[in-house]
Amino acid sequence: RTIASRATTSFSSTLTRSPAALFLTPRRLLSPEKLSLVSDRYVAFRAFSGGPMPLRAFPQYTIFGTTTALSVRSILPQFKRAGSDGVSVERRGKLVLEFVPRAQTGAGFLWKEKTPFSLSVEEIGLCISQLPGNSVELSHAYYGAESDDEGSRSGVTQTSGDSIEKVLTIQQAEGSSVKFTVDYMKNGVGGEDPSGIVFSRTPLEVMVQAGEFEVLKSIFQTSIPYLIGWNTTMDIASANAISRGVERSSGGYY
Repeated sequence: RTIASRATTSFSSTLTRSPAALFLTPRRLLSPEKLSLVSDRYVAFRAFSGGPMPLRAFPQYTIFGTTTALSVRSILPQFKRAGSDGVSVERRGKLVLEFVPRAQTGAGFLWKEKTPFSLSVEEIGLCISQLPGNSVELSHAYYGAESDDEGSRSGVTQTSGDSIEKVLTIQQAEGSSVKFTVDYMKNGVGGEDPSGIVFSRTPLEVMVQAGEFEVLKSIFQTSIPYLIGWNTTMDIASANAISRGVERSSGGYY
């Protein structure tokens, strides 16, 4: 096989793994035959249970404790156009830990009363490096119920002396288990309701067993490249590098 044919195969493989690269590939670089081939492979990639590939997915892992459930989900990064045909990361993604109290009747969990705590990629890295041997404590300023998902904080002010912090504590417990705790704290006192009127359900605690913690740690490790947009942008950059190389070696067409 020639260098051009090997590069063509590699380029098609990259497009199959990363459909986003297809949209950023200049069509002038593709002959009609190759454009048809790539389109067919893209359609095949999107085949899902006999139908089109869903456009959305909701990765989530949940641990059901005695009094509280602990769920982890992802918020992917936001992308923006860079130049006429490029893409870059506008805002990094994050993982969100959600603590969900069990109903007082013992039947089911109160998902509408969950307490979220978001983790930046650096905080995720800290957890990976320190746990389970060392404990980790993270605190975020609380900006109001409208931003309780750690999202928008516009128009929210906070007085220094009245600040309430949302505190996540992760520490090794008996045996190989790890305890996750979230609490609202004011001046070092926990159990503080964000409204300042009554005490909330916090602190919420979940005892994570060894096998469950290994699953969480694996999620933490594998999520980082996606949360910073590394996998996506590397696939697109690689596809572009291959297309330029093949164009030079084959006179402009694959």
